[in-house]
Amino acid sequence: MPLAFWYSISMDKVIICGNPIYNGEVRYGADIEIPVPNDLVPLALSNEGVDWDLMCSKLPSYGFMNPIGKIMISHLIVNGQRRIFH
Repeated sequence: MPLAFWYSISMDKVIICGNPIYNGEVRYGADIEIPVPNDLVPLALSNEGVDWDLMCSKLPSYGFMNPIGKIMISHLIVNGQRRIFH
């Protein structure tokens, strides 16, 4: 019996953009950008909050920090287009 495989490889490029939170205050004078690894793009673009949290928790394994509680995210850049976050 032949095996059938279906998978989707996201070609979207996503960057998380915002300002750092330091000692409980947002530092608007500094900008942070975190590129989302291709494997995590579907989670980043999902409308489910649990997917966003999972994506953020996986970022450190790709060498990026988990932005939750550390960055005031202002927007995402998806394929070069600015997208409002939330």
